[in-house]
Amino acid sequence: MNKTKKILFVMPRLPFPATSGRKTSLYHYCRILSEELGYRLIVAAFLEKGDDPQLKPEFIDRLEILPKPSATTKIKNIFVDSILLKKKPMQVSLYWNPNARVVIDKIVQEEQPDIIIGDMVRSTEYIKNYPIYRIADLDDRISLRYQRQLDYDISGINPYGAFLNTVPKIVQKIMLWKPLKVYVVKNEIKLLKKYELEIAKQCDKTVLVAQKEADALNKELHKNKACAIPIGVDVEYFSYRKNTSEENYIGFLGAMSVAHNENAVRHFISDILPEIVKEKPEVKFLIIGGGASEDLRKLESDHVHFTGRVDDVRDYLEKCKVFVCPMTFGSGIKTKNLEAMAMGLPIVTTTIGAENIDAEQGKEWIVTDDNQDFAKTVIMLLSNDEYRNTMGLKGSQFINKNFTWSVAKECFAMQLHNVGK
Repeated sequence: MNKTKKILFVMPRLPFPATSGRKTSLYHYCRILSEELGYRLIVAAFLEKGDDPQLKPEFIDRLEILPKPSATTKIKNIFVDSILLKKKPMQVSLYWNPNARVVIDKIVQEEQPDIIIGDMVRSTEYIKNYPIYRIADLDDRISLRYQRQLDYDISGINPYGAFLNTVPKIVQKIMLWKPLKVYVVKNEIKLLKKYELEIAKQCDKTVLVAQKEADALNKELHKNKACAIPIGVDVEYFSYRKNTSEENYIGFLGAMSVAHNENAVRHFISDILPEIVKEKPEVKFLIIGGGASEDLRKLESDHVHFTGRVDDVRDYLEKCKVFVCPMTFGSGIKTKNLEAMAMGLPIVTTTIGAENIDAEQGKEWIVTDDNQDFAKTVIMLLSNDEYRNTMGLKGSQFINKNFTWSVAKECFAMQLHNVGK
């Protein structure tokens, strides 16, 4: 393929392998832009723990690893830019490194890209001030996610994410002191709201996964600059399979270092699972995904099992009879629900977990915010093979119709059609 146009995509993580919700989205975004829309794709990314640049897929034409900020730089950025000057949210401060900007400047000079994309607010600082068509790929309104987090219950929540594990234990205790956490989250919400709006004004286009969030941002901007490019599911990879397991496994999927996932698991174990165990004493709750803290792992029992990070989540999902997504805060679209539904698992979720998916209640999934009703619904699905399998099949058909990557391709093609003309 003769690639005459170029895209530089700046990311806080490698988009491969597709081992988490966001990495999966980035993987397919890159594949679509390169293989299907014909752009020369240059990716500039920071490395996360476990990332391996040698696994680069062929559709990434050039990969540059960005130098991560040191611990000292992170602390300085947070203290000066987030706390003292209140210029940048922590999400931005934790990823800002002047040396990384030098690398990106060099790439821009060498490649002369037609488009530059920044993934999430963590990377959008690096796409400022270039005379290029700029796209802020925000994924979701993280300010909304933090606000819901604050409104729900701050006591059992880690607002710092994986960064918390990089500091000494004594510092962790100070950072998790409730009054400090409340201040941190309130300050971050203000800074994020301001930053999201500023970057949306500066960029030519802002991408979100949910149309509702894009519409809300456009209303704030008084311009039609935000658009929705929905995430999809590789329906051949997460293909439908009728459940034949004899064991009563209930599944949950997600990175446990993420606050809304950790809280969802804690909530299910403490407030919902005990009612299920009364009726189904053999039941097991399978938490699929890495990043669980030592404190969270203390909840492991005869009825609760943490798998840790796994090579293939399908091997564990297909063991489950029911998939639960008991989210109490969050935003955007929950990829975990899409993948489990595609495989034919019946879903029980909350209003937050169901947001922006719009499957049919009672037929394609079940949505409830009442703990007792949630437990009774899971028990009913575990007990009723016919209803469980019918719902699983209908849910899989819904995903195949509405959430494939071909839908994302069409949206990208429409948004980029006139760029550079």
